[in-house]
Amino acid sequence: MAGSSGSGRGPLDPFECVLCLVHGRLQQVAGRLDLEARVLGHLAGLVARWRSRTEVFVESYGYLEKLLGRDIYEDRRRRLNEAALALLDKLGLRERSAPSLVELMAAANGVDIAMPGYRPSMEKVFRGLGEQPTWLGAGSRDVEALVGGVENLVVVLDNAGEAVIDIAAAAALASRLGAGRLYLVARSEPYEVDVTAREASALASRLAPGAVVVGTGGRYPVFYPYSSMEARRLLRLPRSLVLVKGIANLEAFMDYPGSLGEGVRALFLLRAKCGPLSRFFGVAFAEPVAATAEWVLERLRSWRSGSQQLGDRVD
Repeated sequence: MAGSSGSGRGPLDPFECVLCLVHGRLQQVAGRLDLEARVLGHLAGLVARWRSRTEVFVESYGYLEKLLGRDIYEDRRRRLNEAALALLDKLGLRERSAPSLVELMAAANGVDIAMPGYRPSMEKVFRGLGEQPTWLGAGSRDVEALVGGVENLVVVLDNAGEAVIDIAAAAALASRLGAGRLYLVARSEPYEVDVTAREASALASRLAPGAVVVGTGGRYPVFYPYSSMEARRLLRLPRSLVLVKGIANLEAFMDYPGSLGEGVRALFLLRAKCGPLSRFFGVAFAEPVAATAEWVLERLRSWRSGSQQLGDRVD
């Protein structure tokens, strides 16, 4: 694969990541052999030209939407948001400390489309909200130092449903920090069950009225080099804390790490919902993680250098 040598943007695991791609894209056409064949043919071309995980997954999803002629997960995103809004008052956000709010956001990353070995649901999300993440590169006691002097809080949103929790928690965190501005970043166009900028704006009007919602300008995540300049500017704001939710945003950062401004503090908050990420972070499958950008980059250098080989899988 071109991406696995030279560019440094190959899949974390050349077998499991491609399996996840196929699994994700066939879900909506399963049983319709003509459409399955067309999707598989398109995927084969993308994998053969592999430029980055980000491009392969986003372009394949765009093809699937065009093939089916609709926003595939629009109704599911709406239902996820409604379910989260109904239970939001039970989370006691106003009483939580800054570390507790950050840990809640990591634990909330239970929504997604189905992945090999992982079946998501809002019920699963709510059951797991009390789980403590594994901290990498920092600890919960370091949160106060991380947020000290922060003037801007930037939250890169991920899935619908959990986005309700993230927006409300971010508003509470910004209030704790005395941050001058809260920014929420979301994809402008649909991608799987990720909350869109339009949907995030509607949620923010209820949960964080002072927040500024910024779209990426398309289907791509904010770390992609051709996302909107307005969104990418937020990754370089001085005296900012950037909280990045979810797997796809993390992997986009891995593909394009130069997007993050020098000196900007960033935490990646997610659950390791696949085998490669479970091994990458050294945690149990689907365990929540809070990792600094510095830790992620150092671990990625080690991973790419060959210390993690295909035969090293432990399932």
